[in-house]
Amino acid sequence: MAKKKKKADMAKGQDKEGHIGTPTMVLLPARNYYFKVLKPEHKIKVPRKGMYLDLDPKLYTEEDGEFMLLDEKSSVMYLPAISKVLFATEKYPDLESNQLFAPIALVFKKKDVEIIGQIIEMMEPPDYIEVGQ
Repeated sequence: MAKKKKKADMAKGQDKEGHIGTPTMVLLPARNYYFKVLKPEHKIKVPRKGMYLDLDPKLYTEEDGEFMLLDEKSSVMYLPAISKVLFATEKYPDLESNQLFAPIALVFKKKDVEIIGQIIEMMEPPDYIEVGQ
């Protein structure tokens, strides 16, 4: 029984120690960083609501259910759904290991959501620049 549970957990991208996957939107530790803005405005358009299965039947199943990026009745925006929809629509930004996508605005339209952000490259600061705390 324990082996079955462990295999099921690993299939979801987790084990006893942690998770395997891509975190949802995050905040970095509050300090100064050295970076370059590669693309000052990058727009990604995704559906506002629907079934994960309809977006990508190879990645999701019926059990994954539906998504609604902004539920106006409960005034809740569930951030992990944004990443799942980006993967399902194959619109997750193609980034290098030292790059990140920094969302600036989410524009909710009737059927779609526009995610507007910047593509940023994190860089090692030159010796003459002091960054950090």
